[in-house]
Amino acid sequence: MESHTGFRAHPEERPAVIGFKACDMCRKKKIRCEPTSQGCRPCTKYGTRCHFTPIATKKKPRRPAGFRYIAQLEKRLLGVEALLGDRSLEKPNMPDTDLRKEQTTLTATSHTVALNVDSDLSPFRDEITDHLWLYPALEPHSIPLPARQQLPTKAFALELIEEAFVNYNRFLPLFDEEDFLKEFQLKYSISCPRDAGWWACLNVVLSIAHRLRAIRALDPTQEHIRAYGYVQNALSVVSELSVSDRSLSAVQALAGMACILQDTPNPEPAAMLVAAALRLAQAMNLHRECSSLGLTESQAEKRRRVFWKVYILDKDISLRTGRPFGQDDDDMDVGLPSNTSLEAGNLDLFNCRIGLALVQGQVYKQLYSVRAERQTATQRAIAAQELSSLLSYWKSSAQLELPEDSATISGLQLSGEMIHKVVLRLTYMHCLAMIDRHLPPTAQSSTIQELNQSKPLLSPSSLCVAESRKAIRLVGAVPQGDCACVWMLLQAFFAAASSILYNLTQQPMSPNAISDLDLVEPFLRLLETLARDPSIASQYEELVRMRRTCNSLNLEAKEAVQLFSLRPVASLT
Repeated sequence: MESHTGFRAHPEERPAVIGFKACDMCRKKKIRCEPTSQGCRPCTKYGTRCHFTPIATKKKPRRPAGFRYIAQLEKRLLGVEALLGDRSLEKPNMPDTDLRKEQTTLTATSHTVALNVDSDLSPFRDEITDHLWLYPALEPHSIPLPARQQLPTKAFALELIEEAFVNYNRFLPLFDEEDFLKEFQLKYSISCPRDAGWWACLNVVLSIAHRLRAIRALDPTQEHIRAYGYVQNALSVVSELSVSDRSLSAVQALAGMACILQDTPNPEPAAMLVAAALRLAQAMNLHRECSSLGLTESQAEKRRRVFWKVYILDKDISLRTGRPFGQDDDDMDVGLPSNTSLEAGNLDLFNCRIGLALVQGQVYKQLYSVRAERQTATQRAIAAQELSSLLSYWKSSAQLELPEDSATISGLQLSGEMIHKVVLRLTYMHCLAMIDRHLPPTAQSSTIQELNQSKPLLSPSSLCVAESRKAIRLVGAVPQGDCACVWMLLQAFFAAASSILYNLTQQPMSPNAISDLDLVEPFLRLLETLARDPSIASQYEELVRMRRTCNSLNLEAKEAVQLFSLRPVASLT
């Protein structure tokens, strides 16, 4: 018989590892191949040459889709694990000086990358998207912070807690004082407790107390070191609070850390913490009133206070950074705080701050969101007029009256209720400035006209300038040397100074021109003082842009006023 390469092949002559399903002709005709001693039956019948092509029966397993990408990821993972293993062995033996040098190098590299992204922000140029702000990627501290701050003695810790509740929590109630003191008596220990939520809340309260002391201190350096040391303690358990802890204390701790980090030039950490606190609050249904069913009124009230505190932070950071907020007003139905455990004045101040946050959310949504950018300038101007009316209505019910005399403001003590009123007024000023940028120069709100028929009406631009004059005077109340307080209020001061100076470039014949130039001088000196500090000016690009914008506007304003004023103006330099 012929081999498999010949005319015929007997089936028994086929190799064991090679299988034949059909001969070539039967496979081509797609008919059944029946092997015989003379070949297959169909080929014998039709007299055709019967030939079998060998086909391997044993095939390699099919590889899954994307196996090459998976192999690359596995290789990279092994490399990262090996690198982390090497570093974990080397870090404990690394001297403090080398570690400090490494951190300095990483910080300098990050800021070099951030500073390369430079754009001249001018809030009064149409081609600039003034609601977007660039911030450095990291915030290096000029003073070394310990990895873990040792907790004080129980007696001293109680003193700090009482101070924080008297001067802060009673006006913006994030914690319940009675519950917190009970937890303090049961769980306080110098060592790190097992309850991450309680540990973080305790450190947040201690940090707030030292921040309040720093405002009153002549030299706040040591108070800042202790305050940020306690923040470091709380930040060490952020991942546990965000991922595995679903409790009210976790939301309180995240929101408290965000409040403290608002006093830094970089808003990114605070924004991230607020987002985490808000998502956790939504997971616990704090934004729904119906979720309070089955709870006592006291428990429901605690949940309302915590939610509204997070809501205030969410809307404030959104408008300051030009980024979307996390809580939509259409997806919440929680009631306002109404518990009688708060003093009437403090409850009104808290509810007033909530009302301003509601307006801030609408300002971003109607003027600075993606949907707003797709609208015409006329449509945004109409929305701005409505928002201006809404903000004026809010102001008429708010208690924002502060002393306007410069001597009185200079001696103003930012403590207790006063600091919250100052922050409230400056937050209102910033919100008003963000609305005013979209108003026509001579627009007037008919709604305000109806509300104030018996009084002379100021146009929105004039109203913004008038409020800016009141706000910029508060620079004298900022404690000298307290940079944390400055960073918290700097944007509002910048908005007020820019509004005044830009108004002078447009209306240099104003009877208040000379006095307005004098008003902004303290703020300009403050910017110069901050810029002279190399540890600040070289790191915080936002400060450099503020200083450049204000100096440019101040020069233009002085030149314009000097042309139309009979009185000599101070040196243009």
